[in-house]
Amino acid sequence: MNNNAAILLIGAVLVTALVAGCTTQPQTVPVTPLPTTTLPVTTPPEPTLPGTWTLISAFAQGRGTSMVPLTTITATFSDTGLVSGFAGCNNYVATYQVSSDMIAVGKPAVAKNECSSPIGVMDQETIYLSNLKAAERFTIEGSRLTFYDLKGTILLIYDRKGSAEPILPIAGIPWILDLYRMESGANMPANLDTEVSILFATDGTLTGTAGCNSYQGTYTPSSSNGISISDPVVSTENYCIAYGVMEQEEAYLALLPSVALYELTSDGHLYLLDENYTPLIRYVS
Repeated sequence: MNNNAAILLIGAVLVTALVAGCTTQPQTVPVTPLPTTTLPVTTPPEPTLPGTWTLISAFAQGRGTSMVPLTTITATFSDTGLVSGFAGCNNYVATYQVSSDMIAVGKPAVAKNECSSPIGVMDQETIYLSNLKAAERFTIEGSRLTFYDLKGTILLIYDRKGSAEPILPIAGIPWILDLYRMESGANMPANLDTEVSILFATDGTLTGTAGCNSYQGTYTPSSSNGISISDPVVSTENYCIAYGVMEQEEAYLALLPSVALYELTSDGHLYLLDENYTPLIRYVS
């Protein structure tokens, strides 16, 4: 090999070595993924009917009417299917059923007071209770409750009221005896010559007349439709000679301490039942 060939060979080897030394493999850098946090999506709860509402306006013949000054009308819808409240002059209670946005209200049972002031309060009460019974559909938008008939005509508009002290829905209404259960198990109509009544006051006391004597006692509401009545109730000690009056009174008063439940029907009857759900007494308002 001549000198020139040797020099070329050595040069080629050096160039190859240099090129190999300058070529580096790319380094793989580990990539740490950024943490992903899924924020919880909270949907505000849908407004519901149960609770206490205060009437803003009642509609008569398609026209809204302002509230009579110094009057308040309320409606408290319970989870047990009762609506009760104050109609401007009298307390009232009725059954109700809801399906989606449809509502059916039973016949309201109403106290029988007559209020002469403020002027117009009794007409307002009549319109209100009539519209409540006629309600077929409702909407709730925020704190606004509106009742409509099936044609879409507005009947009543309420605003939601703050939580109220719960009271017995059937309180404040005089109930008149219609039927009672005899010891034999037979149901006996009330003596038409007498009036037997009961009034549950909002303070936990009850009063009434048993046909001959007046009586009073206390009651304690419990659970959704539970109620217990003091044993015994206290009555005056008059004696009435009219046929059957004293026998009816004795049987009626003996039933009261056995009461454990109450039930209101869509036709406005109030039943008092024992712990086995046996009807003991039926009243009308």
